[in-house]
Amino acid sequence: MEPLTATDPRRVGAYRLLYRLGEGGMGRVYLGRSPGGRTVALKVVHGTIADDPDFRRRFAREVRAAQSLRGAGTVPVLDGDPEAEVPWLATAYVPGPALSDAVIGHGPLPQEALWRLLSGLAKALAVVHGAGLVHRDVKPSNVLLSQSGPLLIDFGIARSADDTALTGTGLVVGSPGYMSPEQAEGRTVGPAADVFSLGAVLAFATTGRGPFGGGSVAELLYRLVHHEPDLDGVGGRFGELARHCLAKRPEDRPTVTELAAATEERAGTGPWLPAPVVAAIAQKAEELLNAETEEPEEPEGDTEHLVRERASGAASGPDEEATTALPPHTPPPTAVLPGRPPAGPARARAASSTASSRRKVAIRALTTGLGRPLYGLFFLIPVVVLLIGGFDLLDRAAQYPSESEQQSGAHQWAMNDDWWRFPVTLLLFGAMAWLHVYRKRLMTVPPVRVRLWAAGIGLYWIALIAGTALHLVWFMIVAEDMPYEAGDHPLLWVAIPTIIIGAGVSPVLLIASALRIARA
Repeated sequence: MEPLTATDPRRVGAYRLLYRLGEGGMGRVYLGRSPGGRTVALKVVHGTIADDPDFRRRFAREVRAAQSLRGAGTVPVLDGDPEAEVPWLATAYVPGPALSDAVIGHGPLPQEALWRLLSGLAKALAVVHGAGLVHRDVKPSNVLLSQSGPLLIDFGIARSADDTALTGTGLVVGSPGYMSPEQAEGRTVGPAADVFSLGAVLAFATTGRGPFGGGSVAELLYRLVHHEPDLDGVGGRFGELARHCLAKRPEDRPTVTELAAATEERAGTGPWLPAPVVAAIAQKAEELLNAETEEPEEPEGDTEHLVRERASGAASGPDEEATTALPPHTPPPTAVLPGRPPAGPARARAASSTASSRRKVAIRALTTGLGRPLYGLFFLIPVVVLLIGGFDLLDRAAQYPSESEQQSGAHQWAMNDDWWRFPVTLLLFGAMAWLHVYRKRLMTVPPVRVRLWAAGIGLYWIALIAGTALHLVWFMIVAEDMPYEAGDHPLLWVAIPTIIIGAGVSPVLLIASALRIARA
């Protein structure tokens, strides 16, 4: 849960926004309150994609699909306006973690909770299929854990079971690692596809890993279609049901009605979640009671224009859709209830929030200036020009050999041992690309890796200056020993400015790089 920023709206429709819950490729999810005081989760579409007619149709379909569902295991849709200038959707807010977060944070679920999970999701999918829909994206992050049972959310790609337009052109729709083989192959899907995804979710909840491993999207899709699932650690009658759900052929999988019937004797009706998950839900519920916006309400009026103006400035996030699950962000202050001491988890989370803020400040300092590897292109571009133009320089040197009777060792080296030029250039480009990619992950990696990255940046700039200097020395040696009638090579007009500018900035860069290595 994060405070609202300057780019966030304060009102959407009739709802007042309190905090930001998450962000995905489609939009942002906010915690809001209705005029009557009900807490809701509002999904607001990014302004950059709101004008896409295809997207608007998909979003309208999500609203219609979710509004048509009324039953156990689903989160009710309270309001929405897919025709607004910036479309939005309001659902009941569930102060519970996603199954993915709960398993990663607290480990696999115990056996009793697994049966309750299967029972709840089977009944939820029965409601979905009974409405003539196929969810198409059943995965751990789309399952919320509440005290009363699991809840299925996010119908962003749900489609009528008899509507094949979405897959008629072979388009793959779903989440790799949890979609069915028929989805992976772009074939028509039905309710059995959700059963396969349910089996993959059950395996994850039992073991903490997906049944088809990790890797690239292509690898996952191939294993989905051609390999048997890895169900080590998923045993007993529960393991048999999970294996049947993961059958390659849709007709070999059980129906959700059969799955629900198989859990009747084993799924209880009382408390079902492990104690750490229950504690997390209680903490979030307490935060919810104390959640109040820190900024004054904005005047009512052209709210759609206000939402659009602010949403259009928001950059799209990762591809995975944000859900109403509370992400691990900084929570608001938790009030102390009368006669009750402050909760230990609240103090721990406050300390974590402070540490996170300090980490953001430190990483921001590390990733400015020399911390931007792409700035190295100012050296790498001349290196590439010298590399490519050097082949013509060598040909010209062969046509106009040196008039000296005794060629220097440097000239012989430059003419005969130039093999190093391409590998050095390739290594410098590879270092730049790796450092640039890893730079975006610094907020999530251990501190020791941040220090290694900072040292790597310093070494990168030192290697960049050394590699550029080596190319320049090589060029000057070859060009210097050519006779007068050969004329000046065009590369001279690249080498001279590079030498002049490099001589001025390289000492400063070397000192700054050495300091970065020392501080790391």
